[in-house]
Amino acid sequence: MTPTSTPTSNDAREHHASDPAPAMPKKARTGLMLGALGVVFGDIGTSPIYALRQAVSDTGTVDASIVMGMLSMIVWAVVIVVMGKYVCYVLRADNEGEGGIVALTALARSGYEQQGRRVPHLLLMAGLFGAAMFYGDSMITPAVSVLSAVEGLGQVSAKFEPFIVPIAMAILVALFLFQSRGTAVVGKSFGPVMLLWFVYLAAVGIYRIVEHPDVLRAFSPVYAWSLVLAHTALAFTILGAVILALTGAEALYADIGHFGRPAIRLAWLVVVFPAIIVGYFGQAATILHQPGAARQPFFFAAPSWALIPTVLIALLATVIASQAVISGAFSMTSQAIELGFLPRLRVIETSASQRGQVYVPAVNAVLFAAVMFLVLVFRSSDRLTSAYGIAVGLTMLITTVQMVSVTRNIWRWPWAAVAALSVPLIAIDVLLVAANMRKIPQGGWFPVAIGGVLFVLMATWRRGLELARLHASHAPPLADFLRDVLKSAEPPARVRGTAVYPGSTPGATPSALTSNVRHNRVLHQTTVIFANRSESAPRIDEHTRVEVRDLGAGCYEVISRHGFVERPNLPRLLASLDGQLGQWRFDPKHTTFFLPRDEATPGCSHGHMSRWRERLFGAMSVHAASSAEYYGLRSEDVVELGVQVVL
Repeated sequence: MTPTSTPTSNDAREHHASDPAPAMPKKARTGLMLGALGVVFGDIGTSPIYALRQAVSDTGTVDASIVMGMLSMIVWAVVIVVMGKYVCYVLRADNEGEGGIVALTALARSGYEQQGRRVPHLLLMAGLFGAAMFYGDSMITPAVSVLSAVEGLGQVSAKFEPFIVPIAMAILVALFLFQSRGTAVVGKSFGPVMLLWFVYLAAVGIYRIVEHPDVLRAFSPVYAWSLVLAHTALAFTILGAVILALTGAEALYADIGHFGRPAIRLAWLVVVFPAIIVGYFGQAATILHQPGAARQPFFFAAPSWALIPTVLIALLATVIASQAVISGAFSMTSQAIELGFLPRLRVIETSASQRGQVYVPAVNAVLFAAVMFLVLVFRSSDRLTSAYGIAVGLTMLITTVQMVSVTRNIWRWPWAAVAALSVPLIAIDVLLVAANMRKIPQGGWFPVAIGGVLFVLMATWRRGLELARLHASHAPPLADFLRDVLKSAEPPARVRGTAVYPGSTPGATPSALTSNVRHNRVLHQTTVIFANRSESAPRIDEHTRVEVRDLGAGCYEVISRHGFVERPNLPRLLASLDGQLGQWRFDPKHTTFFLPRDEATPGCSHGHMSRWRERLFGAMSVHAASSAEYYGLRSEDVVELGVQVVL
């Protein structure tokens, strides 16, 4: 019998999404809230350094009515998109505690699987494209954040101007070198530093608002609406800069697994939202009443005696923001690997006690090269912000589209309710994306190009994996293969010890077992065929994780399921089976793991994939991390058998 997936039911998911979290001690709640400040809100929390500045720069005017209109647009964009869409709506769609575009795609997919319906191909492709755009965003965020903070040195003294790019590069080099040590080492210090940042941001804003309280009138959306009516084209241009105030909104959802929905919402409502809004109002007041402030309103808003501390705290905050984005790219990569969206890469767990703390060397190297390229080519945060926004907008749009599937298929909302909420949000996202299209010639081509390449890679890998698994499912049924082998006129020799054959298709004969019996004519006394399945849920209950089938003659099939945030450890799993396989006990010294070393064969997909994609899939297979490392095996316990994979 082939086991079936047992994801959480629709009712259970809706119940989990809407029920309040269990009460926890005040100290623990405060700790989670402080941690969320350090990891979740770094990107959106540092956007006041450059968002309003870019909006003014794009318009080329400091006319009072226009500045008040753009301030009102920023404020209400934050209220509608961040507060309304993400904090109140998207955060409810956690995939058993996990969030982010990959987890959301898996959740949307599970809604169709639970109903026995075919998952729309377009839905999965949209999820892959959103993930690819997130990588593009991850490349720009460290460059623009650190550069924007270091540029504050130019306000301290013009003598620092020639050293801004070298200093920014030195900081970024140190940041990426640090990744291999893990973010858990400094995680406890992130929260207090970011709390200090938000308090300082609010204090400077209040200082300027008290001087010029008339700026508070921009709280009224009438100012934004008046700007749209009087200067429609200009308002559309400003909208391309408004999205800079929303960068990092996806992090609220992506990090829900680390801190939980209550801590993120509380940190946003109590600290982050008031601080950044007050900060924007303070900058607008400075622009309106201080000549020349428009070129760097964030630094001009600070009192002259506090300029150096402002630069230092901004630098710390932007480094933390960059760290959070890089860590998010690592976590998303790990999830994408388990869901079959990316080939196996080397993933290193950097914390034994804190889940989700992983380091992916290949991703770190690619991000580092891309960030260095951006800093060297653009050389200023002003130019970089011209490239910023398009990837963010596309990811936001895809999140809204995926939420349509979740609200309809998981939460079972009526179509009228789905449309009433989704249509306005999609319209806003489309407007933000359209307003940023003009940035493509100015540098927006970079994240789009990078995202496009990654999308092709991910889509090709997923399609190739589907075809390879389809081919594997046509292998001889395991029970029939063993019966024919054992009852043949020349049965294979039975040798002492245990052989383990990992595979991915329950009930099918692994290619390594077929090759070993055919060429070596041996079958171990204890033969364990291990079928490993990754599910759409992040974690699997320990009581339903493993199913064991006794095939007779010392042969067993072990079917194991794991979630997309879990990594299968084969020795640990086998040790947990003591007593379930007759008298057998796991002994590492007498156990050999037979792994297939797959070699994709191009030209044999029978038209299912084009020739260049077949070659691409083959190249990705060759450079994928070894199965031994993926399963947590020692190299001396592994025998690899070359197996051709016919697409």
